[in-house]
Amino acid sequence: MTQLLRQSLDRGRWASGAPLRQEEIAAEFGVSRVPVREALFQLQAEGLVRMVPNKGMYVRTASAADLREWFRLRLLIESDVLAEAVPRHTAETINRVETVQAALDKAHAVADWIAGDREFHEALYAPAQRPESMAIVRRLRHLVDRFYFARMKPGARAQGWHEEHHALVRAVKRRDAKAAVKVLQTHLAETERSALAALAKS
Repeated sequence: MTQLLRQSLDRGRWASGAPLRQEEIAAEFGVSRVPVREALFQLQAEGLVRMVPNKGMYVRTASAADLREWFRLRLLIESDVLAEAVPRHTAETINRVETVQAALDKAHAVADWIAGDREFHEALYAPAQRPESMAIVRRLRHLVDRFYFARMKPGARAQGWHEEHHALVRAVKRRDAKAAVKVLQTHLAETERSALAALAKS
């Protein structure tokens, strides 16, 4: 149930600040209120929803300060993980990264882009074998990606993502960790900039 609700939040099923009524969610998914309540408490712990005393659960809203903090944390953690992953990549793991990117090159819908981008970064970082770091990264991605579904237009940042991803692949194939981290930092900084711009217009 938690995964289903997380996916629904990721895809913008409920708008930022919208109430999450247990009865309605239970009826929609054909379950009792118990698993829904447990799932909502788990999502609250992950920062995706918030509890308002005497009112219930609501979808968390994102402020400019939130976005800056999320991207700052992503930058710190992902740069460190990538630096460790690059020298550990093999021909097989690089092929996996290239395969994911090839599929992503053909994606057009925002949902497909976000899912493919997640898969790309997972494959990019996998050789580092940093499960705790990646758990934090995934939580941050859920927060950021939900914002993208809610605020970003289809195709926004697609060209930048494409160019930066291919630059990352080239750096990894050269086993150039320093260059890869530099590209990643540009990638995240540009994504943050576009997210903040979208927030300012909303």
